[in-house]
Amino acid sequence: MPPNIPGTLTAQSLRSKDPLWRTADQKAQKEGPHHTVYWTTGERYQGAWKDNKKHGKGTVIYKNSDKYEGDWADDMRHGLGTLWLFRDGKYIVRYNGEWRHDQPNGHGTYFADNGDTYEGEWHNGKRHGKGRAVYGGRPVDGFGGDVYEGYFEDDVKSGPGTLMYANGDVYEGLWANDKKNGTGTYFYMSKGKRFDGVWADGCIKCGTYSEIHTPPPGTPGALPPVELRNPDKVLAEATMEAAAQVAANR
Repeated sequence: MPPNIPGTLTAQSLRSKDPLWRTADQKAQKEGPHHTVYWTTGERYQGAWKDNKKHGKGTVIYKNSDKYEGDWADDMRHGLGTLWLFRDGKYIVRYNGEWRHDQPNGHGTYFADNGDTYEGEWHNGKRHGKGRAVYGGRPVDGFGGDVYEGYFEDDVKSGPGTLMYANGDVYEGLWANDKKNGTGTYFYMSKGKRFDGVWADGCIKCGTYSEIHTPPPGTPGALPPVELRNPDKVLAEATMEAAAQVAANR
């Protein structure tokens, strides 16, 4: 048997002392930038890693060919990023903005399949906070559609907000559960009139009509004078009753 001279390579010194599974596992650990990594599920990722998790800048292409480009933290979409949908051979943006814990959180813009858009605040994947929603019309500026600017809660209009209709009419007031709920003013722009009142669950309960701009006496279509003996008392009682119904709907 040859002598064991220090510093020389022998079969025993070359033999790994760790199990093969441990050596393979160490080689498989992903840290820092990597080329594309493929999964048996059909997904693939190219980007940065930390502790064997997607962490930093990177792009995932999902099994259905949709993709996410942006920031990651601990294997979740977290930071700024864009979700793209693959439709008819091309990519279209679904959501662009802030993410936290794999869901839209913070400020971002959403593009729906029917052309509707929303730009504003998000919380756990839902519209929540102040935002601007366009229903129909041109997505860039809402031309030709209805435009809502105000507050949302759990994905529905809630709180103060203004809805500008495509026909020119405008509602400014309170909302709850995606419906007019509380005090507000509706401007009938084509008629030159306004209604100040109270809504409950989307329905008018009480209020007063008036001219947006007072017309000269005898103008065709002008509102007639109020002929109730005590209109203020009638309105006050109706307002109290409507307010109770509004509170019940919240």
